[in-house]
Amino acid sequence: MTPRHPLFVAIDNLLSEPLSIKDLVLTRALSEIRETVAQEKRRRGELGFDDMLSRLDAALRSESGEALAAAIRTRFPVAMIDEFQDTDPQQYRIFRRIWRHQPDTALLLIGDPKQAIYAFRGADIFTYMKARSEVSAHYTLDTNWRSAPGMVNSVNKLFSQMNDAFMFRDIPFSPVKFAQRNQSLQFKVNDVPQPAMTLWLMEGESCGSGDYQSYMAQVCATQIRDWLRAGQTGDALLMNGDASRPVRASDISVLVRSRREAALIRDALTLLAIPSVYLSNRDSVFETLEAQEMLWVLQAVMAPERENTLRSALATSMMGLTALDIETLNNDENAWDAVVEEFDGYRQMWHKRGVMPMLRALMSARNIAENLLATAGGERRLTDILHISELLQEAGSQLESEHALVRWLAQHILEPDSNASSQQLRLESDKHLVQIVTIHKSKGLEYSLVWLPFITHFRVQDQAFYHDRHSYEAVLDLSHAEESIELAEAERLAEDLRLLYVALTRAVWHCSLGVAPLVRRRSDKKGETDVHQSALGRLLQKGEPMDAAGLRACIEALCGEDIVCRTPGNTDNDRWQIAAASHTELSARTLQRLPYDSWRVTSYSGLQQRGHSVAQDLIPRLDIEAVGVGEAAEALTMTPHHFPRGASPGTFLHSLFEELDFTQPVSPQWVQEKLELSGFETRWEPMLTRWLDSVLHVALNETGVSLSMLTEREKQVEMEFYLPIVQPLTAGELDALIRRYDPLSAGCPALDFMQVRGMLKGFIDLVFRYEGRYYLLDYKSNWLGEDSAAYTQTAMAAAMQAHRYDLQYQLYTLALHRYLRHRMTNYDYERHFGGIIYLFLRGVDSERPQQGIFTTRPAAALINQLDDMFAGEMSEVAQ
Repeated sequence: MTPRHPLFVAIDNLLSEPLSIKDLVLTRALSEIRETVAQEKRRRGELGFDDMLSRLDAALRSESGEALAAAIRTRFPVAMIDEFQDTDPQQYRIFRRIWRHQPDTALLLIGDPKQAIYAFRGADIFTYMKARSEVSAHYTLDTNWRSAPGMVNSVNKLFSQMNDAFMFRDIPFSPVKFAQRNQSLQFKVNDVPQPAMTLWLMEGESCGSGDYQSYMAQVCATQIRDWLRAGQTGDALLMNGDASRPVRASDISVLVRSRREAALIRDALTLLAIPSVYLSNRDSVFETLEAQEMLWVLQAVMAPERENTLRSALATSMMGLTALDIETLNNDENAWDAVVEEFDGYRQMWHKRGVMPMLRALMSARNIAENLLATAGGERRLTDILHISELLQEAGSQLESEHALVRWLAQHILEPDSNASSQQLRLESDKHLVQIVTIHKSKGLEYSLVWLPFITHFRVQDQAFYHDRHSYEAVLDLSHAEESIELAEAERLAEDLRLLYVALTRAVWHCSLGVAPLVRRRSDKKGETDVHQSALGRLLQKGEPMDAAGLRACIEALCGEDIVCRTPGNTDNDRWQIAAASHTELSARTLQRLPYDSWRVTSYSGLQQRGHSVAQDLIPRLDIEAVGVGEAAEALTMTPHHFPRGASPGTFLHSLFEELDFTQPVSPQWVQEKLELSGFETRWEPMLTRWLDSVLHVALNETGVSLSMLTEREKQVEMEFYLPIVQPLTAGELDALIRRYDPLSAGCPALDFMQVRGMLKGFIDLVFRYEGRYYLLDYKSNWLGEDSAAYTQTAMAAAMQAHRYDLQYQLYTLALHRYLRHRMTNYDYERHFGGIIYLFLRGVDSERPQQGIFTTRPAAALINQLDDMFAGEMSEVAQ
């Protein structure tokens, strides 16, 4: 007696289900993942292009949808949708809702369904077919403006072999005409016109995919080599009437379906010394040999005293040393010590200047670029080395040490991310290189000569994802019914036909195709191949299975004036020799006189310091007392007056005020983080937090304004400006003018700079607005004494004079004056400009108002005359 139990009944019911647990999980996952992604986007506040479409689609289907559609129609009564063959149901639903059957509007759908090849991106050819059936007015472009007459005729003939060349009634094939301007396009080899299309048929009764692809890669490479050789001697020519030019590598493109196929072709070309480039490469640069070698080199630079590490670096191919060279070093102590010393120099340079300058110096000293470019594939390798160097430099700016950067590189080699655009291999060059590109990426482009070596290869569809032939809706049949698989396979073949059409129509002069009696599975009928399941095979054999003899007969029936069939001969490994380029001897002309041009971009620093040099323009925009630079803070005294002095602390203090939100309390955690990132001891955090808070809340002038009262809308941090200097400006003229109007300037050292004309560049620490007036504020980290009592008005004025800060605020005032004059209606200097505030940060004391705060306001007459002087409109100034 069969046992009865609810558990057994449940098991029987589960086993009788047509769907497996995997299928049920997939069904649930479809909705769960969609909802989870939507929730995560809402949490992050993100919105993508797909979300914009979904929201518009939902809005158009809502109760107010018609009003929205009407508003869009009013704004855009005519819509032209290009590349419509790549649309999807949602997009068409939007277009249809807005424009279909609406008076005084037009919806123009432009696209070629024969080139619908982006299903993997969501494009839906069935949506196009549905739209076509709903529109009565169809217009066709009947001229191919790209290709030679022979190419146009060949494609016409091939796709006319069957009535339903593209398998669906709504995607008809209509032969096109060639453009009259292309009438004289012709490809000649040894004065013999070449057929527009050549089918290279592999001999034999049958072959597998691997053998077919391996053999055709060799045939393709050999044919390209022969073309290039003939091009070098002027025997392979691309003709256009009386004009002609020899075939070059850059004229040739090999179209493939995948990276694997591209690798096969590139290997075959490399074997024959033919340079090539894969234009669809998405590999990560960290997957290359150069990345690993770069790691060994960095490890050696970091520890040159470790012999094994240094030997590993010297043995890399980028160094160009042989085993004998390294063995010689091993036996010559002085030579080895010299190499250790050399790499120790690189280590010091890395520490002082960064990884990129160090690598540049190493490459220059070791002639790495020259050595690589002299080898096959050297340009590719050099591009990768430079790419990795850039990534290292960028990462190094975010990491705390050289050791951390080496760990970073090792981690990226271990876990490369080919989806990261920054890591993807860069194109070294497409000049004089055979181009290898996927058919998908070739769409819209043209190539003089095209090779399709693997065009009879195909991949059978094994997923029951298809479209209902009546409703055009997408269907995923989890039961994998045979009928569903057949429908999905038909759609796969239809897309392969469209890919074939795109590939063939890329060629201008000629296209070669690799064909073979391909067998992918055991056949019930002996001798039959699977070629008819490929796009080309379907057209050749009209969808019927045949043996190798039948395939040849179909090809021969297709042949004619523009199409020929050839049997490849034996391939060889005879390498192509690139013709040596002729070099013209160059010599430099002798400069007879040294011209002087005073035009340059200068700065306040360049004017206030004696003379001029490039280094002056590199001085930080920080005015820091030189006395005491680099002195360490006392061990126990923690006050603003004992905070480290020098350029680095000054830069640090400026950076804090650039990032602070003045209206919010200063966060101790934020201060500690900034101290750590800048290399200062975190014990300064309590004092620095109090110091910043004090500066933010102190009254800056008689109005009572403080930094803490300034919102983001009321201030501009690091305001950049350029002041044109129209006529040559001399130190004497400028100094005389400002001394006449500004008492502070009268007691300053004389200005001394070379005559200048051009642009004066600057950055204002802070510009803010308060009660309708605009103020300039500059932070100074100068050390004037042991406590805030040292920061008197007299002491600050002396510091202002010693450093010629008077010139700084005068120039900054002129820049802001011009800016406000152009931006404000009825601007008036006296009414709208509030003045200058110099914050000597170490002296600011909330208990001593105005201590550490220097304020002034240049006379309007001075600013007006400075304005005229810089504009070249001022008469001579009495000196």
